[in-house]
Amino acid sequence: MRFELHFIVMLLAGSFLGGCAVPAQNPNSSKALKDIARLNSTQQQLDQRIDQMQQQLLLLETRLDKQQAVTDKLQQRAAEKGTTGWQKTESTLPTSPPTAPQGSPTELYLRAFADYAAGRYQPAIKGFNTFIDNYSGNDYAGNAQYWLGECYYALADYQQAVVEFEKAASQYPDSGKAPEALLKMVPALRRVNQFEQAREAQQLLLRRYPNSPAAARAKAGN
Repeated sequence: MRFELHFIVMLLAGSFLGGCAVPAQNPNSSKALKDIARLNSTQQQLDQRIDQMQQQLLLLETRLDKQQAVTDKLQQRAAEKGTTGWQKTESTLPTSPPTAPQGSPTELYLRAFADYAAGRYQPAIKGFNTFIDNYSGNDYAGNAQYWLGECYYALADYQQAVVEFEKAASQYPDSGKAPEALLKMVPALRRVNQFEQAREAQQLLLRRYPNSPAAARAKAGN
Protein backbone atom coordinates (compact mmCIF):
# COMPACT_ATOMS: atom_id res chain seq x y z
CA MET A 1 0.00 0.00 0.00
CA ARG A 2 2.84 2.40 0.90
CA PHE A 3 4.54 1.56 -2.40
CA GLU A 4 1.36 2.30 -4.34
CA LEU A 5 0.97 5.72 -2.66
CA HIS A 6 4.57 6.60 -3.41
CA PHE A 7 4.10 5.61 -7.04
CA ILE A 8 0.92 7.71 -7.37
CA VAL A 9 2.67 10.76 -5.84
CA MET A 10 5.52 10.39 -8.32
CA LEU A 11 3.08 10.23 -11.23
CA LEU A 12 1.21 13.33 -10.07
CA ALA A 13 4.43 15.27 -9.56
CA GLY A 14 5.70 14.33 -13.01
CA SER A 15 2.39 15.36 -14.57
CA PHE A 16 2.41 18.72 -12.78
CA LEU A 17 6.00 19.56 -13.67
CA GLY A 18 5.44 18.55 -17.25
CA GLY A 19 2.46 20.90 -17.52
CA CYS A 20 4.47 23.85 -16.17
CA ALA A 21 7.41 23.42 -18.51
CA VAL A 22 8.42 26.65 -20.40
CA PRO A 23 7.69 26.30 -24.12
CA ALA A 24 10.58 26.65 -26.53
CA GLN A 25 11.02 30.16 -28.00
CA ASN A 26 9.84 30.61 -31.59
CA PRO A 27 12.81 31.63 -33.75
CA ASN A 28 10.50 33.58 -36.13
CA SER A 29 9.20 35.67 -33.22
CA SER A 30 12.75 36.53 -32.15
CA LYS A 31 13.65 37.64 -35.69
CA ALA A 32 10.56 39.86 -35.87
CA LEU A 33 11.50 41.57 -32.61
CA LYS A 34 15.01 42.25 -33.92
CA ASP A 35 13.60 43.69 -37.17
CA ILE A 36 11.30 46.02 -35.22
CA ALA A 37 14.18 47.18 -33.03
CA ARG A 38 16.31 47.84 -36.12
CA LEU A 39 13.52 49.87 -37.78
CA ASN A 40 13.02 51.94 -34.63
CA SER A 41 16.74 52.69 -34.50
CA THR A 42 16.76 53.76 -38.17
CA GLN A 43 13.76 56.04 -37.62
CA GLN A 44 15.44 57.66 -34.62
CA GLN A 45 18.56 58.33 -36.67
CA LEU A 46 16.47 59.94 -39.43
CA ASP A 47 14.63 62.12 -36.92
CA GLN A 48 17.94 63.24 -35.41
CA ARG A 49 19.31 64.09 -38.87
CA ILE A 50 16.24 66.20 -39.69
CA ASP A 51 16.51 68.02 -36.36
CA GLN A 52 20.18 68.78 -37.00
CA MET A 53 19.39 70.08 -40.50
CA GLN A 54 16.66 72.33 -39.15
CA GLN A 55 18.96 73.74 -36.47
CA GLN A 56 21.64 74.44 -39.08
CA LEU A 57 19.02 76.13 -41.25
CA LEU A 58 17.95 78.44 -38.44
CA LEU A 59 21.57 79.44 -37.84
CA LEU A 60 22.13 80.13 -41.54
CA GLU A 61 18.99 82.24 -41.82
CA THR A 62 19.92 84.24 -38.73
CA ARG A 63 23.36 85.00 -40.15
CA LEU A 64 21.94 85.86 -43.55
CA ASP A 65 19.33 88.16 -42.01
CA LYS A 66 22.11 90.13 -40.34
CA GLN A 67 24.06 90.35 -43.61
CA GLN A 68 20.91 91.38 -45.45
CA ALA A 69 20.27 94.20 -42.97
CA VAL A 70 23.77 95.56 -43.62
CA THR A 71 23.26 95.31 -47.38
CA ASP A 72 19.94 97.13 -47.15
CA LYS A 73 21.57 100.01 -45.29
CA LEU A 74 24.31 100.27 -47.93
CA GLN A 75 21.72 100.25 -50.70
CA GLN A 76 19.70 102.96 -48.96
CA ARG A 77 22.77 105.17 -48.59
CA ALA A 78 23.68 104.62 -52.23
CA ALA A 79 20.16 105.50 -53.32
CA GLU A 80 20.28 108.72 -51.30
CA LYS A 81 23.45 109.67 -53.18
CA GLY A 82 21.69 109.14 -56.49
CA THR A 83 23.24 105.82 -57.45
CA THR A 84 21.61 102.44 -57.77
CA GLY A 85 23.99 100.78 -55.33
CA TRP A 86 23.25 97.39 -56.85
CA GLN A 87 24.16 95.86 -60.16
CA LYS A 88 22.12 93.22 -61.90
CA THR A 89 24.32 90.14 -62.11
CA GLU A 90 21.97 87.73 -63.84
CA SER A 91 19.16 88.10 -66.32
CA THR A 92 15.70 87.04 -65.29
CA LEU A 93 14.65 83.92 -67.15
CA PRO A 94 11.09 82.81 -67.89
CA THR A 95 9.56 80.78 -65.09
CA SER A 96 9.85 77.08 -65.89
CA PRO A 97 7.05 74.59 -65.24
CA PRO A 98 7.01 73.01 -61.76
CA THR A 99 9.27 70.00 -61.43
CA ALA A 100 8.90 66.97 -59.20
CA PRO A 101 10.80 67.53 -55.95
CA GLN A 102 13.76 65.35 -55.05
CA GLY A 103 14.40 64.55 -51.40
CA SER A 104 12.51 65.61 -48.31
CA PRO A 105 10.92 69.08 -47.94
CA THR A 106 13.74 70.12 -45.60
CA GLU A 107 16.42 69.00 -48.05
CA LEU A 108 14.68 70.79 -50.94
CA TYR A 109 14.44 74.00 -48.93
CA LEU A 110 18.07 73.76 -47.83
CA ARG A 111 19.28 73.36 -51.43
CA ALA A 112 17.31 76.42 -52.57
CA PHE A 113 18.49 78.45 -49.59
CA ALA A 114 22.10 77.41 -50.20
CA ASP A 115 21.79 78.58 -53.82
CA TYR A 116 20.46 81.94 -52.66
CA ALA A 117 23.19 82.37 -50.04
CA ALA A 118 25.82 81.60 -52.71
CA GLY A 119 24.34 84.14 -55.15
CA ARG A 120 22.95 81.50 -57.52
CA TYR A 121 19.62 83.27 -57.79
CA GLN A 122 18.07 81.49 -60.75
CA PRO A 123 18.56 77.98 -59.27
CA ALA A 124 17.30 79.37 -55.97
CA ILE A 125 14.17 80.75 -57.64
CA LYS A 126 13.53 77.38 -59.23
CA GLY A 127 14.08 75.57 -55.92
CA PHE A 128 11.86 77.88 -53.87
CA ASN A 129 9.10 77.73 -56.49
CA THR A 130 9.26 73.93 -56.49
CA PHE A 131 9.12 73.90 -52.69
CA ILE A 132 6.10 76.22 -52.56
CA ASP A 133 4.27 74.36 -55.34
CA ASN A 134 4.63 71.04 -53.56
CA TYR A 135 4.71 71.97 -49.87
CA SER A 136 2.61 75.12 -49.49
CA GLY A 137 1.46 73.92 -46.06
CA ASN A 138 4.97 73.32 -44.74
CA ASP A 139 6.28 75.41 -41.84
CA TYR A 140 8.97 76.84 -44.11
CA ALA A 141 6.62 77.85 -46.95
CA GLY A 142 6.41 81.45 -45.72
CA ASN A 143 10.19 81.62 -45.50
CA ALA A 144 10.54 80.20 -49.01
CA GLN A 145 8.12 82.82 -50.35
CA TYR A 146 10.09 85.59 -48.65
CA TRP A 147 13.45 84.41 -49.99
CA LEU A 148 11.91 84.15 -53.43
CA GLY A 149 11.27 87.87 -53.21
CA GLU A 150 14.84 88.43 -52.09
CA CYS A 151 16.09 86.53 -55.15
CA TYR A 152 14.24 88.86 -57.52
CA TYR A 153 15.35 91.89 -55.53
CA ALA A 154 18.97 90.77 -55.86
CA LEU A 155 18.43 90.45 -59.61
CA ALA A 156 17.10 94.03 -59.67
CA ASP A 157 13.70 92.76 -60.83
CA TYR A 158 11.98 94.97 -58.30
CA GLN A 159 8.49 94.66 -59.73
CA GLN A 160 8.53 90.88 -59.40
CA ALA A 161 10.13 91.23 -55.98
CA VAL A 162 7.13 93.30 -54.87
CA VAL A 163 4.80 90.55 -56.11
CA GLU A 164 6.66 87.86 -54.16
CA PHE A 165 6.96 89.93 -50.98
CA GLU A 166 3.25 90.72 -51.13
CA LYS A 167 2.50 86.98 -51.36
CA ALA A 168 4.71 86.30 -48.34
CA ALA A 169 2.82 88.90 -46.30
CA SER A 170 -0.71 88.05 -47.44
CA GLN A 171 -0.61 84.27 -47.88
CA TYR A 172 1.57 83.55 -44.82
CA PRO A 173 0.62 86.30 -42.32
CA ASP A 174 1.62 84.14 -39.33
CA SER A 175 5.08 83.41 -40.70
CA GLY A 176 8.04 85.02 -39.01
CA LYS A 177 9.01 86.43 -42.41
CA ALA A 178 5.72 88.27 -43.01
CA PRO A 179 6.88 91.48 -41.24
CA GLU A 180 10.21 91.29 -43.07
CA ALA A 181 8.37 90.95 -46.39
CA LEU A 182 6.37 94.13 -45.74
CA LEU A 183 9.54 95.95 -44.72
CA LYS A 184 11.37 94.88 -47.87
CA MET A 185 8.40 95.88 -50.03
CA VAL A 186 9.09 99.50 -49.13
CA PRO A 187 12.46 99.90 -50.95
CA ALA A 188 11.28 97.60 -53.76
CA LEU A 189 8.25 99.82 -54.40
CA ARG A 190 10.41 102.91 -54.26
CA ARG A 191 12.67 101.39 -56.90
CA VAL A 192 9.73 101.33 -59.31
CA ASN A 193 8.60 104.82 -58.28
CA GLN A 194 5.52 103.65 -56.39
CA PHE A 195 6.08 105.90 -53.39
CA GLU A 196 2.50 106.00 -52.16
CA GLN A 197 2.32 102.20 -52.18
CA ALA A 198 5.62 102.12 -50.30
CA ARG A 199 4.15 104.33 -47.56
CA GLU A 200 1.09 102.09 -47.38
CA ALA A 201 3.26 98.98 -47.03
CA GLN A 202 5.19 100.55 -44.17
CA GLN A 203 1.99 101.68 -42.43
CA LEU A 204 0.58 98.17 -42.78
CA LEU A 205 3.75 96.76 -41.21
CA LEU A 206 3.48 99.13 -38.23
CA ARG A 207 -0.21 98.45 -37.81
CA ARG A 208 -0.14 94.67 -38.20
CA TYR A 209 3.19 93.85 -36.52
CA PRO A 210 3.91 96.82 -34.20
CA ASN A 211 6.23 94.87 -31.89
CA SER A 212 8.24 93.07 -34.55
CA PRO A 213 11.96 93.75 -35.17
CA ALA A 214 10.98 94.78 -38.72
CA ALA A 215 8.67 97.47 -37.36
CA ALA A 216 11.44 98.72 -35.08
CA ARG A 217 13.80 99.02 -38.06
CA ALA A 218 11.10 100.80 -40.07
CA LYS A 219 10.65 103.36 -37.27
CA ALA A 220 14.40 103.84 -36.97
CA GLY A 221 14.65 104.51 -40.70
CA ASN A 222 12.12 107.36 -40.61
